[in-house]
Amino acid sequence: MQDQLEQLNPQQRAAVEAVDGPVLVVAGAGSGKTKVITTRIMYLIHKGVSPYQILAMTFTNKAAQEMRERIERAVGSDARDLTITTFHSFCAMFLRREIGYLDRDSNFVIYDTSDQTSCLKRVIRNMDLEEKNYPAQRLRSRISYLKNAGDLGGELNNPVEQLIYKNYQEELLAQNALDFDDLLHLTCQILERWGEVQQRYRHRFEYIMVDEYQDTNQIQSKLINLLLNEQHNLCVVGDEDQSIYGWRGADITNILHFDKNFRNTRVFKLEQNYRSTQSILDYANAVINKNKLRKPKKLWTAAGEGLPIIIKDEYTASIEAENIIQQIRSLSRNNNLAYNQFAILFRSNALSRVLEETARRYRIPYQLIGGLKFYDRKEIKDLLSYMRIVVNPRDWTSFVRALGVPTRGIGAKSQDKLYSYFEEGSPIPDVMARAIKDKRLSGKGMKGLKEFQILYRDLVASAETDKPSEWLKKLVDRLDYQAYLEKLDITTTDSRLDNLQELMTGMLEQEAQGVTTLSQFMDFSALVSDQDDLNPDEPRVNMMTVHAAKGLEFDTVFVVGLEDGVFPNQRALDDNPNAVEEERRLFYVAVTRAKQRLFLSYARSRQTYGKTVRNIKSRFLLPPKTGADSGPLPEKPRKPSPWGDSATQQKRLTLQMERLGVDARQIKKTFGKSEDGDELHLEPGDRVEHASFGEGTVSVVMGQGAQRKVSVRFPGKGIRTLLVIKAGLKKL
Repeated sequence: MQDQLEQLNPQQRAAVEAVDGPVLVVAGAGSGKTKVITTRIMYLIHKGVSPYQILAMTFTNKAAQEMRERIERAVGSDARDLTITTFHSFCAMFLRREIGYLDRDSNFVIYDTSDQTSCLKRVIRNMDLEEKNYPAQRLRSRISYLKNAGDLGGELNNPVEQLIYKNYQEELLAQNALDFDDLLHLTCQILERWGEVQQRYRHRFEYIMVDEYQDTNQIQSKLINLLLNEQHNLCVVGDEDQSIYGWRGADITNILHFDKNFRNTRVFKLEQNYRSTQSILDYANAVINKNKLRKPKKLWTAAGEGLPIIIKDEYTASIEAENIIQQIRSLSRNNNLAYNQFAILFRSNALSRVLEETARRYRIPYQLIGGLKFYDRKEIKDLLSYMRIVVNPRDWTSFVRALGVPTRGIGAKSQDKLYSYFEEGSPIPDVMARAIKDKRLSGKGMKGLKEFQILYRDLVASAETDKPSEWLKKLVDRLDYQAYLEKLDITTTDSRLDNLQELMTGMLEQEAQGVTTLSQFMDFSALVSDQDDLNPDEPRVNMMTVHAAKGLEFDTVFVVGLEDGVFPNQRALDDNPNAVEEERRLFYVAVTRAKQRLFLSYARSRQTYGKTVRNIKSRFLLPPKTGADSGPLPEKPRKPSPWGDSATQQKRLTLQMERLGVDARQIKKTFGKSEDGDELHLEPGDRVEHASFGEGTVSVVMGQGAQRKVSVRFPGKGIRTLLVIKAGLKKL
């Protein structure tokens, strides 16, 4: 143990050795927080605490697995009794054992977001409502947000939405299904209502640790408090400067007020960074110092100054992408860097298209993280639907999907006939038996239902004796699934079959971890996160949103789309200062992913909803004295850009635009004077005056000639989009 302690810096060691009572570890980006948590667990075991009595909570399976492996290497078999898990996995495990207190079946299924949306659509349809008036996706997000904030539907917008919520919960109950948020709520409900259960878990977990505490929401904070014993042996690790999930209910005050909520809290700050150069840290410190909702800290490193930050001003998003991909190719060749050491980060996935297209054109391999998740792909969800109805014979959503894979002549009308039995309380096996006995279907539909009934019985029997991987192989063979995929689209068959092989590999890996039943594997597949899909060893450039990059690090990072309205996004600008602060924290997270090189870029124009929109650079970008800023596009001579002087850049721009199929004259059309010779030449950032709205600031310029429009932000009156030729604007 002494060897591990001597590897820590003084602040880290102090945090590790403070084992009793409430402890707050404020861990700056790259400051070795995982090392502190794992060493602290080893130290507790060394001090005689039973591993069985230690609970560590985090947010991703990947982080939990990394902690577990580090500790296992150090303490051996003792690590097997530790509970190191995610919040949702802990609650799923808890409810498998304790949900009987709520008179619920422990063979419940966990609905992912697409399942929840499908369920809501059916509820809305059954209520004879127009989905365009009550979009299922929006309602799902809203319900999730309110649940995470501790409100069970009471603040939905109107009585109809409240009724939709009520019917949605009843539908989940009928299908013996839980959504992600119910996992937390029902766990808290049992712990609150049954004191003997709470005491049992409080006695078991003498020491609790929570990673990424800044990302906890109210219900997660409540869960921790319910599990906490009288000694308050709680250690939370986090950084309010990296709190970036307010939009889904995370509450930054959980970490900001921790020392107020728990008396005699010991606070330790980890400010030494082991990831980035000092130039990157200086830039990050300067960025985040502009926020008010934080406690002062300053990251530093012993690694040296490093390379300057490059801030790049581009004409268009296409040119931005072109330069980034060329820069990656050049750096890879000249510095012997593998492609997986590069990351391109953006505020939203919508910005990935032009980057992906450019990478493909240059034959640069890449992986898009946080796109369509592995377990959301059609072929995977098809097979999981069979698995789910075997485990839970009340999962109607999965039953309907399975009926159609392959097609069996059971369309929407036939499904409605079957659903009438389900509404009466019959589980799926009884629904099939009654429909066949009553001859509710005819022709091909009846034949298909009888065949499905036989298959279902065989799959249930197989699940009782076979390992999950053996069961899956039988299912694929019985369905002749390869032939089904070939009929769908022969061009995608190989990639889909590769995904099936990957599913089989995943099952075998989980079996090696002790997973022996379909139910256990279902829990694993339902709780996988975006980062669990990342393969860091693949030699491909990583493209992802900043949210998906949280907790990761790369040698070279490009942050793109740094324009007001994009990053920070328009919603935050229209909301309140706290929303802008969260956007700034998100930018801080992006900056601190970089180890050696950091490139920041923005485009003067970008295609948005089919229109060319002119933007101003992000308010988060700092002046040249903080970063090596290439400056704005020149109206008069300027210093050479790190990527070429203005004349060279103009020549390169023309060649690039021609190669992209764009007339080079578009440069003048977009960035020069308007073609109609209009005297009022407006740019984003210009101050103007309007007869009715008063003074304001131009944020966006669109179109040309008589169709030229501007969006102007007027204090107290919001953003107004005006036709320049008619607006009577006066430039100040």
